[in-house]
Amino acid sequence: MSKINLYLNNGYVDFRSIRDAGFPFTLIIGGRGTGKTYGALRSCVEDDVPFMFMRRRQTQVDIINKPEFSPIRPICRDTGEQITNRPLVRGISGFYRYEIEDGKEKITGQPLGFTCALSTLSNVRGFDASHVRMLIYDEFIPEKGERILPSESDTLFNAYETINRNRELAGNAPLQLVCMANANDLSTPVLSALGLIRRLDRMAKTGQEIYADVKRGLLVVLLHDSPISGAKGDTALYRLTTGSEFADMALDNTFSYEDRGRIISRPLAEFRPLAAVGEICIYEHKSRRTIYVTTHTAGAPVTFGAGETELQRFRRAFGWLWREYMEDNIEFEEYLAQIIFCKIFA
Repeated sequence: MSKINLYLNNGYVDFRSIRDAGFPFTLIIGGRGTGKTYGALRSCVEDDVPFMFMRRRQTQVDIINKPEFSPIRPICRDTGEQITNRPLVRGISGFYRYEIEDGKEKITGQPLGFTCALSTLSNVRGFDASHVRMLIYDEFIPEKGERILPSESDTLFNAYETINRNRELAGNAPLQLVCMANANDLSTPVLSALGLIRRLDRMAKTGQEIYADVKRGLLVVLLHDSPISGAKGDTALYRLTTGSEFADMALDNTFSYEDRGRIISRPLAEFRPLAAVGEICIYEHKSRRTIYVTTHTAGAPVTFGAGETELQRFRRAFGWLWREYMEDNIEFEEYLAQIIFCKIFA
């Protein structure tokens, strides 16, 4: 892996350096206004890398397809490029360079990139994306209060397959998927599906900014030391919100919009196993009213699988555990155990 430079001299994200590391799958999580979206799109435009720019829902894409809200507009302002947006098929629009001829926009050349929504891409028909080299999924971690899509991680992987198709079987490079977001919530479906919750939790606590899994083709960037975030700390909004969850998320890249329970490591010798369900095991203390949940199974607990029928059986037999959780009587060895526990009862 070549050395990755995370920041440009002006303090913004060096997306080109991250992209050119060549990982098929890259996650960039960073504070607000650090240049993730701008850097991704500008580097693709300047380097002639055909891209697909994707948001979660069609309503979000409809907004950015309007010239006033286009993510390409700041790039045109800064570079002098003339780029416009044109609808293609239902759910897909394209970005094109244009010239003014007789007072009208005249499209020149092939599309630079496209916009689409994750929620509707599976319904798109008659669209050839074989020339798209980069899929940019913006805001892949939902903002607080935003609903996730049903089976969201599988929907994303299917979208990747729709665009990537069989290019690797033909000897071509795989489509590069870049997921970008602010540090809103660790328990998002994509991070869970990729098994990255524990890893990112550790990175956030230690200040680690880069994690690479070459075998999986995965690069994770957690922007802790963004010079832009540091500078933004002395602006009006962040002086107003100092110490708030919003400021922690936007500036410090802290996963602050999370309801973390009592995270603590306990010796299992003090507990007896109650039940194992999916990836977690639940214990009760031998002498006091405390429940302990870990990802490690010991002893001979009643065991339930991870399928929906097994989960229903577990909830029927151990539904009282949710009341214990709401009364703050449950401890978790790590945040991952809490996430799995809560999803079982969701």
